[in-house]
Amino acid sequence: MLQITHETPAAERIRKARTALLLDHPFFGSLLFRLKSEECRSIPTMATNGVVLRYNPAFVDTLNAATLAGVLAHEVMHPALQHHTRRAKRDPRRWNEACDYAINPLLLDAGLSLPDDVLVDPRFRGMSAEQIYNLREAEAQSDPGGESESAQGEDDDQGSESNDSTGSRNDDGSPSVPESQGGIGQVIDAPEAGEDESGNEEQAREWEIAVNQAATLAQQAGKVPAGLQRTLEGAAEAQVDWRELLHRLWSDTIPADSSWMRPNRRHIWSGLYLPGVVREGVGEIAIAVDCSGSVNARQLRLFEAEIRSILEGQRPERVHVLYFDAEVHKVDTYTAGEMLHLDPVGGGGTEFGPCFAWLNEHGIHPQTMVFLTDLYGTFPDSAPDYPVLWASTGGRHAPFGSVIPMHAA
Repeated sequence: MLQITHETPAAERIRKARTALLLDHPFFGSLLFRLKSEECRSIPTMATNGVVLRYNPAFVDTLNAATLAGVLAHEVMHPALQHHTRRAKRDPRRWNEACDYAINPLLLDAGLSLPDDVLVDPRFRGMSAEQIYNLREAEAQSDPGGESESAQGEDDDQGSESNDSTGSRNDDGSPSVPESQGGIGQVIDAPEAGEDESGNEEQAREWEIAVNQAATLAQQAGKVPAGLQRTLEGAAEAQVDWRELLHRLWSDTIPADSSWMRPNRRHIWSGLYLPGVVREGVGEIAIAVDCSGSVNARQLRLFEAEIRSILEGQRPERVHVLYFDAEVHKVDTYTAGEMLHLDPVGGGGTEFGPCFAWLNEHGIHPQTMVFLTDLYGTFPDSAPDYPVLWASTGGRHAPFGSVIPMHAA
């Protein structure tokens, strides 16, 4: 006997909203069909882990048709931007809020409706979730009483389980999600992400393919959301391992040659005598730290640690550290073996030219020059004749040199 199942009013409204999105906003609508809907009354609004879209029917009832479509589009953008695989050890509540700040402007620009109290801040327009998270974390550290201490306390009360990869669970077995003021849909970590790293990678690959297919479908329909490409590129950049990139690009700036006098030991065991790589001695290195306020304390310390690691292996004769904004305020010089420590001063606008001018005035021709900056500033008219690396905490491009996107740090 055929059993007929009846949709609940909330499920029927969600199905109709999915169809409306597919017709009017095919990018979001096509992605939504990758998520299986599931009612879950223990979740205040909606939540997704990239596989299931859980919703509270009481929350659905508060939304009109247009706003429901917007909230569904918001929810599917979490896995579309791979927020469910990118949290790592970040605080779940602050991570969710950062993701919301990154998503909501894109949806509003696309003409979708959202509830009145959603998280939107013009400061964060065009930033990745990682950038927003780091900025808000730095602001909270500089003003402990500002970004509600009670909210931080609630995070602490959740215990260590809330900070693992799979998240904590309610008494009924449903996932516990971090509630945030203005939040309309939460992101939960990908299933089994902590126990099986391949699960994370597989989720990321599947959603990358799905997003490309959805973008193609939207392009064919002539309905590509405004700012979509830039947002997707920012999400991809945010996942770049800047440490590995910094090491590789730095190594490329050090002159090297092949020599039979020092054979490649990795191949001797097999009877192959191949030339080894001989790197010339490293002379002087220049490091310029942007003091205009664009680099937060956490990024500064991570950058410092990586620079130390590189210098310990290369032991240059001297390292010149320039602290600048619109001018060079202070220069610290370290000799081989000395421990490097970064201590910024200044705080005005940003001009990069004075750093190159200072080196030129003092007759210094560095083997490599590395900037730590957000790249918001005035560049000189021409590039120097030595390699320049830009460890960038922002999303801008440089007219010369190699940019290392560090804003995910």
